Formats: sequence, C-alpha cells, structure tokens
Amino acid sequence: MVYVYSYFIYCAYFILDWVVVLITELLYRLRKEEFLKHKREANVYWVSDLIKCPIKREFEIKYPEIALTNIYSPYYILGDLIHKGLESIVSENLGAQVEVEKSRDVQLSNGKKVVVKGRIDCIITTEEGEKVGIEIKSARADIGIPQQHHIDQVKIYNWLFDLSRSILIYVTYNRVTEYEITERASMEEVIYRIEDRRAPRYPWECNYCIYSILCPYKITK
Repeated sequence: MVYVYSYFIYCAYFILDWVVVLITELLYRLRKEEFLKHKREANVYWVSDLIKCPIKREFEIKYPEIALTNIYSPYYILGDLIHKGLESIVSENLGAQVEVEKSRDVQLSNGKKVVVKGRIDCIITTEEGEKVGIEIKSARADIGIPQQHHIDQVKIYNWLFDLSRSILIYVTYNRVTEYEITERASMEEVIYRIEDRRAPRYPWECNYCIYSILCPYKITK
C-alpha cells in the first residue's frame, strides 16, 4: 500500500514537472517566433528606434543573434505577460484594438525615403469617434516615471496613428498609474530623430545595452 501511494506521488510530481517545463518552453518559443517575425530592414525605422541609441539599431541589424538572447530574460517575459493581460482586459471591456501596426513614408533632408513603423499596444475609439492610444509599460520601481523616452515614444505614436491623445500606463511593484499624453510629434522631429547620430541618445542607455560589449561609444563611469 505504501509502495502504491509513493508511486502515485512520484507520478504526480513527474506530471507537474512536465507541465512546468512545457509552459516554460512555450513562453520561450512564442517570444522567439515573435522576434523572428519582425526582421530588421535597413530602410525601416520602428518608433522604438527613434527613442534609443542609433548605434544600437545598427548593431541589431548587423548582429541579430545577440538580440536573440533577450528572449530568455525573465524580466522581458514578465513584461510580455503584463502586456498580454492588460491588452486582454482593455479589449474585452472597452472594445479596444490591440497591437495595432501602422507605417508612414518619410523623406529625409537628403532626399532619401524611409519608412517609419509602429506597433501601439491598444487603440480605443470612443462613442464620439475620438481615437485614444494606450501604451503599457512595466518596471521594477516607480522612480522617475513617466520616463522621458516613454513620453517621446507616445508622442510619436500620436503622430503616426493620428491620435488625439494617449494613455501611458505603468505597472510597477510600487503602484499602477497612468499619464495622459496629448502632445504630438511633428514630421520635423521624426526626421531629426532618424538623422540624429548622437550615441548614446540618453546617458543611461549603455548600462542596459547588450551591445555595450562591442560598442566603441560606450560610456563608462
């Protein structure tokens, strides 16, 4: 009897371990598929490119295998789960479109034509026909929020998607809060950000950049 009981306990733990491994593998596989689905193109600038170091974008195009290592980061997986959960809630309760993509052609000052692409988390259309964007951010702490590069990102989304305003929502361990962003980037600002070669764009970027291991512009303090 004791042997049979022990056997069932063993089987239960085995099945539990198998389920845990299955879910973990699923999370990694989905992140990898999403990463590979968006292959970088030299003439395409994502909105996220316009709020980060331009050298990082070049490295992402040249060394995509380095960026691939981020799919295994628990921090980014947690961020994905928060995004998926909130997007589902907003979609079911407010009828929002989720993970909406749009592109726009831009001509640079030298005459070269490029494409600016963006994927905003949610767009809600009110009864009055107003389009409101929602951008979700997760963070370890609420210090310094809303962060300037996130504000800049939402301003560009307002321009790209022709939004009257957007809600920038933060989910942190300290609080869940939101900020309304009504400003909209101009075409001139978008062009400036594409052409700006300042590296890094923000002084803190090197501390979190996986390409700092080979970057000649790395700031060390």
